[in-house]
Amino acid sequence: MTPPSNRTTDPRNGVKKLEKEITVKKRHYIWSESRFVRTMLPFHSNVRVGYNGNEVDGKSVLDLMTLAPPEGTNVRIRIEGPDAAEAMHAVDHLMQARSDDD
Repeated sequence: MTPPSNRTTDPRNGVKKLEKEITVKKRHYIWSESRFVRTMLPFHSNVRVGYNGNEVDGKSVLDLMTLAPPEGTNVRIRIEGPDAAEAMHAVDHLMQARSDDD
């Protein structure tokens, strides 16, 4: 089960900001990065993924590949924008599907 995300909403403009930490299960090289990007591309929100002090664009396969977190480490996903809740739900669904594949 994935831990709940931290959620804040800016009362001035209603923009949602969500953060979640996930554990890297298995490295599938480019497939995991491309699957994550394909999942995030339809959303208007800004998606950032961070590991080891670096943060990259979660909608860029190349950026995600530069992070290269080893198996078993935690990465932080930060989503900010009008459809942040829906995007984070998609991340949860993706992580659940990956757990089922392993």
